[in-house]
Amino acid sequence: MGLLRIIIGGIIFSALINLYSYKRFVKNIGFLRPYLRYIRIFFYVISILEFGFVLQIIFHFFNIEMYIFTGTLIGFSLFLFAVSFVYDILRVLFKKTKFDSNRRKFIKLCFDLTFFILLFSYFFKGMFNALTPPVIRHTQIKLKNLKEPMRIAMITDVHIGEFLQKEFLASLVYQINSTKPDLVVIVGDMIDFSSEHIGDFLDPLKDIKSKHGIFYVPGNHEYYHGIDGILAKISQTGVKILGNANIKIDGINLAGVYDIAGFRFKHLEPDLDKALEGTDKNLPTVLLSHQPKFIKTMAQDVDLVLCGHTHAGQIFPFQALVLIDQGYLHGLYTHNDKMQVYVSSGAGFWGPPVRIFAQSEIAVLDLKPDL
Repeated sequence: MGLLRIIIGGIIFSALINLYSYKRFVKNIGFLRPYLRYIRIFFYVISILEFGFVLQIIFHFFNIEMYIFTGTLIGFSLFLFAVSFVYDILRVLFKKTKFDSNRRKFIKLCFDLTFFILLFSYFFKGMFNALTPPVIRHTQIKLKNLKEPMRIAMITDVHIGEFLQKEFLASLVYQINSTKPDLVVIVGDMIDFSSEHIGDFLDPLKDIKSKHGIFYVPGNHEYYHGIDGILAKISQTGVKILGNANIKIDGINLAGVYDIAGFRFKHLEPDLDKALEGTDKNLPTVLLSHQPKFIKTMAQDVDLVLCGHTHAGQIFPFQALVLIDQGYLHGLYTHNDKMQVYVSSGAGFWGPPVRIFAQSEIAVLDLKPDL
């Protein structure tokens, strides 16, 4: 039911943003007016293809080339909407400014050209960002009661599926190993299709070199595609699943909870009390929770919460909507006097192969004693 709501919402949203972009941006670009008939046809075709992409989430009828193409169109529509919205606001303000007719025409031409160039240059840069390896981002975090420094390599939102597959995961493993981590954590949305399609895509996980092992909690996307089968596949790689559980590792309590999508599916629901049961109170506790907004439900604090899910917004300007929904967007935050939160922007992408102002990352967290 949750996936069906996403599909229906996606179809409606796609149609509305394309209509807005055409009416409020494209029709007002002076040098495009002679071609509006063809552009309208282009928008009709885009909407139909985007409808197909949304249905593809369930029925998997596109080949990889069509999947990439239609996903890219969705990314283009989203960013076009953002550009159209900014253009619309500035155009209204521009109309209130008094200029003579010739000067107004010249300024309007420059204005239109600027937005047209920005649209395509930033969009293609966003595609480049999504299709190149994530950056390795180092962050130092001080924790009370930590006896010795510890390095955690963290990946989230890999989204292995139709597009990102075994080769991409192998490249992530190579990057992770280069950081020489004490501990590796995977914080949800590892898989984006059902377990019967996974095959050997997860085999590179067996090559991760980590002093204390690899630990994982699921995200919402695992629930959409059959979480039980996916967890079984992940377990076969030697990765340890921390679903409402904890383990004591070299001076820290490492705990994990299932995703809040479990409440909707009424299966494998997150339980913080169970996850923290038996932890050593003299040691700092690090909690893995896919969605940052789980923090709003927490009745007790831990020292550090590691989250993903947000993709740092993935496509501008949706950072604002993600921040409103999740409470945190990307990076290190101080939640209160005791608890810190780190939200990763994720290693992969979902849907459109585009990241605009939202660089993908492998987070390397250097935990240090807070003396």
